[in-house]
Amino acid sequence: MTKIIMNNQMQIDQRTHQTHRKLMTALQAHFTAQMPFNKLTVKQLCHDAHVGRATFYRHHQDIADIIVVEYLITLQELGHALNNLENPTYATIAGAVITTMRAHLNLPQLAAWAHCADRVLPLETGFAQQLLTALAIQTPHQHFIATFLGHSCHQFACQLATTQPALNRIETYHLFIQLIPNVLQTPMIPTDTSLD
Repeated sequence: MTKIIMNNQMQIDQRTHQTHRKLMTALQAHFTAQMPFNKLTVKQLCHDAHVGRATFYRHHQDIADIIVVEYLITLQELGHALNNLENPTYATIAGAVITTMRAHLNLPQLAAWAHCADRVLPLETGFAQQLLTALAIQTPHQHFIATFLGHSCHQFACQLATTQPALNRIETYHLFIQLIPNVLQTPMIPTDTSLD
């Protein structure tokens, strides 16, 4: 199989990255303290993060946008991991996806808390679409498959984040390969069976 080339165009300068980290840390603190998301204000978050409100609004439209940006950063990290695979197979791709999910277990919980899953699911679907394109998978239903994969991976990450006791890497890998389809190989459907 050929090397995967994921398009990672997003560039964040150092000051913007530091500001994002401060906001994300403050946001996670409010999440951990079980503060209702709708009670959190930009003023309070900026105060806790030691970031000016003008700086906040220069980079974000609202508080949930911080989580959306964190998803973009995480997907970029996954894209880099996929680009670095020497032998991209379903097993190695699944391993990279699982490593990224496990490193960012809080993201699906934050998205649920902030009620912004509808803003991050298109990012995950778009990433799946980009991966299918990079793998040269040609199918008349590519958008359908990408949407299914994006939503499935999001749901998998949500369950992984909330499962107690926490799953180890091997358990996570086994569940992933059982539940997330291998789109690199087409299943054989018997021609003598009527599916209609």
